[in-house]
Amino acid sequence: MAEEYTDYEGMQQNSHKVLKTVLKIILIALIIFVFGAILIRSCMRRPQKHILYSDALKTALETDGHVDIYYQSPYDKINRNDDGTFQFSISDCYYIPKTHQLQVTVRYNLAVLKDAQEKYSLKETPVDDCFDYSLLFEDGERITNYSYSSYISGRYRFIYILFDNVDLDEYTLVNYTEDDAALTDSDGNILAHETDSYGKNILYETDENGLAKVYTRTFVSLETYYREDVNYSKQPLSSLMVFNRLYNFEKVSNYDKYIDYEGKFPIIKS
Repeated sequence: MAEEYTDYEGMQQNSHKVLKTVLKIILIALIIFVFGAILIRSCMRRPQKHILYSDALKTALETDGHVDIYYQSPYDKINRNDDGTFQFSISDCYYIPKTHQLQVTVRYNLAVLKDAQEKYSLKETPVDDCFDYSLLFEDGERITNYSYSSYISGRYRFIYILFDNVDLDEYTLVNYTEDDAALTDSDGNILAHETDSYGKNILYETDENGLAKVYTRTFVSLETYYREDVNYSKQPLSSLMVFNRLYNFEKVSNYDKYIDYEGKFPIIKS
């Protein structure tokens, strides 16, 4: 009888060990699944770093052998509906002074097509890639000339938009006094100056003659419209700031790995 009890106790202990092992395996598998799903979704939502290759950039590289490309991560990244749901987002703003080009990456969930159908009372859901984009400056000037390439990853479309004729370095020279300064650096150079009804323009490189640069382009926004209803007097579907001179604009040191020299992302529209 004692031997039978001992065998039963041993079996019970073994079953407990097996159960613990099975539960541990299930728990580990669940953790791997959750983190894997998060990682995959994160990768699907993150755009590839990519700079469109253009004739202007090709000519500049052939002429000078090198061009300066600057990068800024937009602060104003996500546009939402009135109910708080996601519509459009932007990232990876690149500026090429030599070619006067600015590129920005747009991402949207394909579910936004349903939103467009409801908003415009369409009989059918519009085909993907049905939006139009423009750059808007603080003085009201608008640039609509662009080329782009895009791809779909999961539920998201990523669009690389390259605008031409963008000069972010245009400036005027002005006199200033210490009373004009909103911000100064450690050397006493004035960084901000109230210049007009559009707000602050950022100043750089003050000189010995008491003059400072007032940059014309301080804020640049990307506006999105439904392609069949582009009316600049109406409120756009999305308006997001893609460039802000208040924030750092970093020079891209190794841009060769981002430029698509082989045309893997063919330009769809120009």
